[in-house]
Amino acid sequence: MTSPDLQTDVLVVGAGLGGIAAALAAADRGARVVLTEEHPWIGGQLTSQAVPPDEHPWVERFGVTARYRALREGIRDVYRRRYPLTDGARDRAELNPGAGWVSKLCHEPRVAVGVLEEMLAPYRSTGRIRLLERVRPVSATTDGDRVASVTLRSVVGGEDVTVAAAYTVDATETGELLPLTGTEYVTGFESRHETGSPARRTRPSRTTSRP
Repeated sequence: MTSPDLQTDVLVVGAGLGGIAAALAAADRGARVVLTEEHPWIGGQLTSQAVPPDEHPWVERFGVTARYRALREGIRDVYRRRYPLTDGARDRAELNPGAGWVSKLCHEPRVAVGVLEEMLAPYRSTGRIRLLERVRPVSATTDGDRVASVTLRSVVGGEDVTVAAAYTVDATETGELLPLTGTEYVTGFESRHETGSPARRTRPSRTTSRP
């Protein structure tokens, strides 16, 4: 393997909510992290795809992490501080800015981008997390069962950068590192014979193993 352009403890490919959570958790534990994103906005479905978060009705009560709770409350705080709300709306603990029925927190994607950037800011300022923007994985090298490095290509200028890491996390929306690393995987639906599910169809899944 040629010498990498960057060396880090943890490489997280994909800066959706899962990727950002992984990067923050690793940085909290003292690791140096390189986090990458292909699209103009970090945040994945919450931002680039404009999908409101968590449709389930109990999200304001239980079942989420403290950091995810902070993200939700951070989004609400932006609206309370910066948007022309009525007094009643501003005082509502479970403010739903878009008043949508599909989620208890319908909001503009750009607001979530700002809050996520703010959550990353302390780590980026100290160099604990380095964010590589507008890059996508194009190749990878492995050492036995370990991903040794990933080469990322700019979607703007076409330049390549190779990142070597002790640990690599595939946090892309579509599992882009699976074929690049030779990891065994399957896609599609499991049969009722395999799952014992009484439903006609089961949810799609992706089963992975080490490369």
